[in-house]
Amino acid sequence: LRELDVLLRTSNVRGELRTAPELDQLARGLKHQGALAVGGDYPYAELDQVLAQLPQRALIVALDQISDPHNFGAIVRSSVAFGADAVLTLKDRAAPVTPVVVRASAGATERARIARVTNLSRTLDSLRERDFQVLGLAADGEHMLDALPYSEVGRVLVIGSEGDGLRRLTRERCDALVRIEMPGGFESLNAAVAASIALYESARARKRS
Repeated sequence: LRELDVLLRTSNVRGELRTAPELDQLARGLKHQGALAVGGDYPYAELDQVLAQLPQRALIVALDQISDPHNFGAIVRSSVAFGADAVLTLKDRAAPVTPVVVRASAGATERARIARVTNLSRTLDSLRERDFQVLGLAADGEHMLDALPYSEVGRVLVIGSEGDGLRRLTRERCDALVRIEMPGGFESLNAAVAASIALYESARARKRS
């Protein structure tokens, strides 16, 4: 806490001493370990600004109704770890960035560019018009993810919801449905785990291209 106090002073952030019960109340049941930051609403990025600043061969993660905050946070963490340039999620019927998501991401939400869209299908159409390679992750995908070359413009990885996977309209907007090779024969993976593997494979493909 002494080190934290020094960081607060040098960063021009106001700090206050509070009792343990007061911290517990502010944390609303979350573990705080004796320190708590109070901020405003999460600063989502604007989609137009994100697209305008994307590098060549960009990597975008698009989430189709990911509602579990732990999965959302884990996907954001993997997105940052493997160099994704943006994460797109829905304004409705999806988990927003909350303290639970921030903790599950191990703080990666503060380094990620997360934008919310109203209609994912229209957004994917727009990205395809820009020549992005839109790949939907599905257990029944026709193609192996690691077999597809990386697009010169960039790739969009579309991750479906925990229970239902990709919605029909979302699937129809994908250039291809891809699956992850699982020699162990297990039928499916958790959304966050599958996203992490797909991000790793995509990061390798981007580096090779």
